[in-house]
Amino acid sequence: MDHPIRPGSNLYVAGQTAPGDGIQIRVEGPRQGPLILEDSHDVVLRFMSLRPGPSSEPSPTVDALTIEDSERLYLGNLSMAFATDETFNIHVSGGRSADITLADSLLALSLDRTNHPDGRHSKGALICSTEGTGFECGRISLLRNLFAHHRDRNPDVKATSIGPVEVINNVFYNPISQFGEVYDLAGDVSLIYAGNIVMPGPSTVRNVPEALQVFDFTEAAIEIAAWGNIAPSRDRCAGGRSALLLDPAAEAAVVATSADTMATVLTAEEAYSHVMTRAGDAIPGRRVHDPLDQLVIDSVFACTGEVIDEVDQVGGWPLIAESAMIADSDGDGLPDDWEDMRPGLAPDRADDAWALDPITGLSHVETWLAVLAGDIPENAVAVQ
Repeated sequence: MDHPIRPGSNLYVAGQTAPGDGIQIRVEGPRQGPLILEDSHDVVLRFMSLRPGPSSEPSPTVDALTIEDSERLYLGNLSMAFATDETFNIHVSGGRSADITLADSLLALSLDRTNHPDGRHSKGALICSTEGTGFECGRISLLRNLFAHHRDRNPDVKATSIGPVEVINNVFYNPISQFGEVYDLAGDVSLIYAGNIVMPGPSTVRNVPEALQVFDFTEAAIEIAAWGNIAPSRDRCAGGRSALLLDPAAEAAVVATSADTMATVLTAEEAYSHVMTRAGDAIPGRRVHDPLDQLVIDSVFACTGEVIDEVDQVGGWPLIAESAMIADSDGDGLPDDWEDMRPGLAPDRADDAWALDPITGLSHVETWLAVLAGDIPENAVAVQ
């Protein structure tokens, strides 16, 4: 892309419908990332690879995905890499960012010594960065994601008092200097930190950082509910070193060992199995992890890999195989072969896509999207 994509609102970007190997977006020149959701609401974004690479000029704003002053977003099964600022950033500039979920995604290989004006800048996720006044930021969930090979911000969390930030069932691997960081610079922070797996790797400093560090700079309150997190020691990995879970300030901020959450909390062991097979732009039985994502996943298992400076260090951008578009004669979003086998549908009638499917109770188009994404097993909607 030679400029960022700025989607609007009331939108479902269904990457699971893409033919071939799916969608991969990189930048060619601009000083921003490939996808920016600004002043947006009610957006679903699923199954895409966002891998910008360096801009043509030094820039502090090349994220893989940027969100600003936006609400009611669901972001799932994304593969994000090669950012030169944060890989994933939720920002507020006088507005509100709230009710946002990032789930089942892979965030990896942000570029460290590249062209960011601040120098070394390999970053994972920055939650609730701020500018201006009168902002609100909260009710944000990071669920079942893989973070690998970032210098720090795994994640960096700020918030205001409108609701908690949930960091649940994520795998964090091989930072240089820091895993999770919590700051009170935006306002009161309520953090739920549960069922996460934290592992150093080859790039991690010898004095392994704690999984969660708290930085208390203002009168605002930081309250943490923490339970079920593990920091395993692995033979032949980082010299057998492991992280402590909480630094002293984080321990002092813990007010609960359970909390109501938006999602079911898996055990850390269950989460590890899920994340290592399902995170990123892959659909069981339909689309496998591409070579870059597989390299990242393999590196976690093998305790290999490193924080990188250049895309070429991991072989560059994967080639994405092309494929012909699926036939959709009436242009209603449903492929002809799906309509041919479903009662009540016809490939020459464009007004049937939003009628209710008698098996699922969802519309026909929602049913098809859910089957493609693996949310509903195909045999569960088979016509008898």
